[in-house]
Amino acid sequence: MRVLAVLAVVLLVSLLAGAYASGREQPTMTPDEARVFTRHALESSGVRDPKISRRVREETFRPEGGEPIPVYVVPAEVAGFRLELYVQRSGDRAVNLDDAMPDGGFVLNEEQFEKLAEFRFDPAAERVAESRRGPATVAGALVLLVGVALLISVVSRRSETAPSASG
Repeated sequence: MRVLAVLAVVLLVSLLAGAYASGREQPTMTPDEARVFTRHALESSGVRDPKISRRVREETFRPEGGEPIPVYVVPAEVAGFRLELYVQRSGDRAVNLDDAMPDGGFVLNEEQFEKLAEFRFDPAAERVAESRRGPATVAGALVLLVGVALLISVVSRRSETAPSASG
């Protein structure tokens, strides 16, 4: 009976560690991660060699008819033209692009803009997943250990209670 109590405690601890490891809250990007996001987003939309500024600003973007969204505004330069990408602080996408040129037109063409709108990447989630890999491994190992211990316990009890053939 004691073995089962110990195994139950180990199983409970491993399930809690597993729940922690698979946490579902949306992590917040750092300004540097927003810069990484911007580089990947622009490059995936077909822009070559974007120059990403270190001067990232925290702001709140207010879409027309929508809820305010906390963002990082990341300035960049593409082919000598300046633009600003508004990146969700907690999320995986850009919510606005300010790429209007002073003399009219836009820095990105329509195809590049569409690719940018479809781009998804969450460096903060990757960072958090990496930090939780250890607890997830430990939880999995503990669940496996508990399963093996239970199997050994059941098999050993059966062999103790089995009638002997010499009897």
